[in-house]
Amino acid sequence: MTGEKRYGWLPQVCRIVVGAVFVFSGLAKSIDPWGTALKTQEYLTAFGLEALTGWGGVIAVAQCVAETTLGFMLLFRVRMKLTALLMLVLMSFFTLLTLGIAVWNPLDDCGCFGSALKIDNWTTFAKNIVLLAATLVVWRTWRGEACRPFTLREGVLTAVFALCTGGVIGYSWRSLPPVESGLYAVGTDLRRDVLCSSCMGRAMTLVYEDLRNGGEREFALTDTTWYDTARWRYVTTRSPYDSLPERAKKHDFALWRNGFDRADEVVFAEGDTYLMLVRDRGRWKDACREAMERFAARIGEEARVVWVFGVEEGQQPLEPFGGEEPCGMERATMAELLRADGGVVRITDGVVTAKRSCARLDKWMNKQSDNR
Repeated sequence: MTGEKRYGWLPQVCRIVVGAVFVFSGLAKSIDPWGTALKTQEYLTAFGLEALTGWGGVIAVAQCVAETTLGFMLLFRVRMKLTALLMLVLMSFFTLLTLGIAVWNPLDDCGCFGSALKIDNWTTFAKNIVLLAATLVVWRTWRGEACRPFTLREGVLTAVFALCTGGVIGYSWRSLPPVESGLYAVGTDLRRDVLCSSCMGRAMTLVYEDLRNGGEREFALTDTTWYDTARWRYVTTRSPYDSLPERAKKHDFALWRNGFDRADEVVFAEGDTYLMLVRDRGRWKDACREAMERFAARIGEEARVVWVFGVEEGQQPLEPFGGEEPCGMERATMAELLRADGGVVRITDGVVTAKRSCARLDKWMNKQSDNR
């Protein structure tokens, strides 16, 4: 009696579940390889392996390709004995790793599904226990499969799975993730959806009771109507940030210049503002710099341009650039805003409306010129 017949439907369900989870996990990270590389570097730093952080990108790419390829191989039943064994090894490693993260809590989340899905550390560990058990069922079912060379079908499918995943990673690394799910995705209203401490004054509204009719009315801080205390009685102060989820409060949208947070000048500016973002000025590649400077020179004729460089401590002074002092932004926040070492984010009336990495700026600039 074969293992499949002995276990009935259970091995097939486990095979599909484990394969589907690996494919989803791998693809979720593959469309955001830059963010996955940053998470890998966080792992290495948390476990005292700072010397390997330079390999974060390579490790991230290898993980994405391995997870996605093995997941598809399991779903398409390619070389099941080998695939199940590799899955078991990976799941054993991931389970032990997430146990350590859950116990010592060096990271907020495991990054198992990129930015598409955030789950706490103990839930992640519990999820991995279930997946490990399912993987064990798969391995026990197909471990008796005879060893034989790869067939043409198996070789072609494995190559297609790996190459397609690599293509997704390459495109996303060069052109930004095709699907965004982060805090600062296109469409995010900076006046409402994320924390902006320097915007508090403009965002807050005062609620007063009208003593004539008992109704309530909201006033901006600059509105002097409520000064008439004979008619208006203070009730409360409201802010769009009061009800923000914790995740949206994690990275305060702040732009530091001369020791002050100037973010409100961008968030409440009318029309288009282009943020020229550079994560690390010391490692700014010449090709990227030239593309960004060309874009700034062209677009600066018709819209506001603000140069922003990544910093570790927001209030530190920056060397002048382009004839003025640029703004500084925490690198962690910049990583949420733009998944690239350099590029441009367009903000229109406080809303994030477009993003491009420096590799795509010339094409974007030409397209905008054609539209005009």
